[in-house]
Amino acid sequence: MRIVLIAFISLFTAVILVSQDRQGPFIEFDRELHDFGQMSSDEVPDGKLSFVVYNNGNQPLVLSNVRACCGTRVNGFTREPIAPADSGYVEVEFRIVPQPHRIRRTVTVQSNASNRQTAILRIQGEVVEPRGDLTLQEE
Repeated sequence: MRIVLIAFISLFTAVILVSQDRQGPFIEFDRELHDFGQMSSDEVPDGKLSFVVYNNGNQPLVLSNVRACCGTRVNGFTREPIAPADSGYVEVEFRIVPQPHRIRRTVTVQSNASNRQTAILRIQGEVVEPRGDLTLQEE
């Protein structure tokens, strides 16, 4: 009897959770972390990135403010309301210096989302010295 009661409660809880709609605009991204990993200083990529913004809610999503830190420039973002089940974008650009250093950048996105009004997108990586050829020389 106890097992039947536990199974019934679990099933009831699952049905309630599934039936709840996401009320209001609901922001999600294709990724919240872009990791360049380790890159050689002689093979540094350009610092242009685009993030996809999804509205998985039931009301229009408005990106009210997008700002970046420390030498990162916001090239553009979706300024018109993003309809439910639709997507927008955030584009950023920064210079990657071809010298050994760590990359740590953030982009802050403010919106009218019901799940979180401020989201932080992170960019990271590390520029390292190029690996030299390790060839053995005969004497």
